[in-house]
Amino acid sequence: MSTQPFAPPALGVGMVYFPSFEPLLQQCGEWLDVIEVEPQAFWLRGTEGGVPRLDARVFDRLAALPQRKLLHGTGLPLAGSVPLDAQQAAPWRETIHRLQPAWVSEHLAFARVPDGASHHHAGFLLPPLQSAETVNLAVQRIAALRARSGRPVAFETAPNYLRPQPGEMADGAFFAEVAERADCGIVLDLHNLWCNERNGRQRVREVLEQLPLERVWEVHLAGGQSHRGYWLDAHSDLVPGPVMALLEEWLPRLPRAGAVIFEILPEYVAAKGLSDEQLRGQIEAVKRLWNRRRRAPAAPPPPRRLPVEDGLPAAHWERALGALVNGRPAPGAPAWLAGDPGIAVYRALVESGRAANLVEPLALSYRLLVLTLGDAATWQLLRDFWAESWPQAQSLDEALAFEAFIATRLADGRLAVPNLHPVLAHELAHAQAAARQRELFVPFDSEAPALLSALASGQLPAERLPGHYEVHGAG
Repeated sequence: MSTQPFAPPALGVGMVYFPSFEPLLQQCGEWLDVIEVEPQAFWLRGTEGGVPRLDARVFDRLAALPQRKLLHGTGLPLAGSVPLDAQQAAPWRETIHRLQPAWVSEHLAFARVPDGASHHHAGFLLPPLQSAETVNLAVQRIAALRARSGRPVAFETAPNYLRPQPGEMADGAFFAEVAERADCGIVLDLHNLWCNERNGRQRVREVLEQLPLERVWEVHLAGGQSHRGYWLDAHSDLVPGPVMALLEEWLPRLPRAGAVIFEILPEYVAAKGLSDEQLRGQIEAVKRLWNRRRRAPAAPPPPRRLPVEDGLPAAHWERALGALVNGRPAPGAPAWLAGDPGIAVYRALVESGRAANLVEPLALSYRLLVLTLGDAATWQLLRDFWAESWPQAQSLDEALAFEAFIATRLADGRLAVPNLHPVLAHELAHAQAAARQRELFVPFDSEAPALLSALASGQLPAERLPGHYEVHGAG
């Protein structure tokens, strides 16, 4: 236990960073004190041993913004049996050097599924089994991230769409035990806790009453949406009224809260037609609560709870849950886990993420498949691919695996889509050139400009003009 616990500076109110938000960040100058950066989104594929590298353009623009920066990781989750990804060590340290955050944070979740001496990517941040073993693993991972970062570390209270599991620790007790044992901070995501309560887990108030509130360094706010009877932490809207009420009630009880961060994804801003005025209004409402907060007297710390005895080993849990949410065989998975309706929710989230990772670099190829096969057959083709291949952490790796899958289907006659192979090769050339900054030429056996232009406008070409063509893809 630390004798002099970290006291975060009172940075103020912030917002998650995306380049498309920069005009808004400038408009909200007097209300916005902090920018929170999820760095892995702005790392490029490396050429030396797969080690990622920073997108210099993004980090130069970040450096020019006047707000203080915080670092919130998405690729080094803190509650898994697989150690932290060593390939991310160098870009993580360089990001810290560039942004100089007062502290760093990560999710109390796992994303890699152990398989003997190797592992697979799970395709989504998944909830750990809340057990004594997982507490010990989290303590080790937090210590490793602290050593890697040279900064104090906090973990985020993540959403959990599964039912409470037999014998596991309650949510609040689990968070409290990890924070105390690891001597670290907490990123209190009020929307996540509200989601958990709505989905049948522990009530928000009970969780908060179990936490060591002096360890809450940061608060997250977001909006969500309904899906199959669940409320998802989708970062898809303004903050719901009940979550704002929780902030108003509990912010004065957090003696070391250094920042309150509003999270929303740009695609939902566009899809829901949210105006800059609405987003500014949200930030201003949070800033008013921050400015008028008055520290309540510190409450006595909650009594320490001994962790519940372990049931499943953590690695067994990770293998079972990772397989189930990816639609793969899960021998040895407990019946109560396999039958949890939350599995279908996680599977839909994994599939949505994998589809996005393919459609983004392979938009024309996907459009060609839909125009030729139809929506249902294309979706089934994707599911066949996912059943044969674990998710890849990088979009380009997912696209390369899909190309290999398609090549096999084309070669053995199970798939017949004219021009699919060269269109795939063309798009992969662009993706690889962007990632590795090199130039490539892709051969076509029909007129490439007419084909690609037609697909870009959502149509098949009027006629196929045979010949030998090359398309130049430059990074």
